Amino acid sequence: MVNNKKANAALRSSAIDLQHLRYTVAAADHGSFRRAADILRVRQSTLSRCVRQLEELIGMAVFERSSGGVRTTPTGSEFLRTARSILEQVDTLMLSAHTTGRGESGRLAIGFYTSLSAANLRATVNRLAI
Repeated sequence: MVNNKKANAALRSSAIDLQHLRYTVAAADHGSFRRAADILRVRQSTLSRCVRQLEELIGMAVFERSSGGVRTTPTGSEFLRTARSILEQVDTLMLSAHTTGRGESGRLAIGFYTSLSAANLRATVNRLAI
């Protein structure tokens, strides 16, 4: 049990935050921490710190930094491809949850007794569709 607690604590401390991924993808898209920070309306130092933390967590450099901006490393490009996929899936999941929660999507199952006439059922279904 003690080992599980230590393992869970280590896992939590090494968890990647979605914000880290979003900041890193934005920096890659804009080629600059400053431009990405401006777009995301955060301080450049905050964005830069988050990207550095991410790089430390994954144990590799995502970017080559220079005074002219940032360029992805070859391994960083592969990492970013996966990060974009993860963010897209999370965004899709959130949208699906919101629309389902509001009743805008999902599944509606209708059962009926055979004793109901088809005309009454058709009229009821048509009223629901409006």
